[in-house]
Amino acid sequence: MTIGKERKGVSTFIAVLMLIVLAVAPGIIVYAYTLGYTRGLEGLPTLGSITVDTWTLTEDAATPATDYYLTLNIKNTGKTIFELDKVYVNGFEETRFTPANFTLADGVVGSLVIKGGFEGSKTYEIMLIGVDSTQLILQVKK
Repeated sequence: MTIGKERKGVSTFIAVLMLIVLAVAPGIIVYAYTLGYTRGLEGLPTLGSITVDTWTLTEDAATPATDYYLTLNIKNTGKTIFELDKVYVNGFEETRFTPANFTLADGVVGSLVIKGGFEGSKTYEIMLIGVDSTQLILQVKK
């Protein structure tokens, strides 16, 4: 009588397949994890970054106490030039802003004036969108 002859193991082919899966799976996981770090090295465009330093609602001299304009002092905190594409006030596109071709180099602060007929007692949501899809959303209330 021999002991252990009735035991059966995994076939050699299945064992080799399991070893390949165990070797390839961690490699795929490491590749997917590091892909996020290396995408900036591939030359893909990066989004800019802008912040609002200060803002003021000022009465319009032509119609005081009923009409305000908004001045935003915006700082480009990104590493690319920020070029303004669109301005939205409460979800509607606003075309009355100066300067019309608002651009900021990295690290520079610039003033943007929006002449949207603001009233002093309401809250407004302002959205600035750059040509590279950089977005800045803020709420303004006097």
